[in-house]
Amino acid sequence: MPRRAMTYLLLIGAALSLSACGSAAAAEEDSGGPATVESIEDSDLSKVVLQPSAAKRIGLETTTVANGAVDRSLVVPGTVVAADGGASMAVRVTLPGASAGSVDTSRPARILGVGGQDGLVAPAQAPPPGQAGGGGARYFRLDGATTAHVGQRLRVQLAQKGGSERKTVPYSSVIYWIDGGAWVYTQVAPMTFVRAPIVIDEVDGNVAVLKSGPPAGTRIVSVGGEELLGTEFQIEGE
Repeated sequence: MPRRAMTYLLLIGAALSLSACGSAAAAEEDSGGPATVESIEDSDLSKVVLQPSAAKRIGLETTTVANGAVDRSLVVPGTVVAADGGASMAVRVTLPGASAGSVDTSRPARILGVGGQDGLVAPAQAPPPGQAGGGGARYFRLDGATTAHVGQRLRVQLAQKGGSERKTVPYSSVIYWIDGGAWVYTQVAPMTFVRAPIVIDEVDGNVAVLKSGPPAGTRIVSVGGEELLGTEFQIEGE
């Protein structure tokens, strides 16, 4: 199921999860419930304030917006051109001139989607016998992928030179809303959270690389954001 659709379903259960906290703790109900929502003046945002026991029940976790070097990569088609009894094989990629100089040949490639495995490491190698070198041709040695065969087409992820300092957040912290916007919940005080908009450039595994978002070092919710959103908008189930 797409993550955006999953988010909508989670929203339905989010308020239920927190309202259940209140039924399980009468003391919290007497003091205003497991969570309260406070309007922010001159803003369409609100503060969501949790009781510590409610945060524990929904498994709330936080982390910080990171700022670090993000590797750049290029995914290109490749072809198995030689095999050694199934133990290893040579994979050739041919890069156009504009891309050939950007590839970091000191780093191995990653072969995607072979034998149900994604990201098999393939060190660079010299051209095997009978294969031409030079130009945009690059060769990589793939070991142990016995399901591949000569002539098979593969997807090859190549590391590119350089990198850039980018802001990143765990993908688990990203909340999608109906209008397609993306958000994270920032922690502005103990047990107090406010949504902040983000713009995602790309998603690399479990990490979202941001075009824009809260400053590096900002504490954000990494687990429990769906429940906070459900509480903020008072989404209720039957």
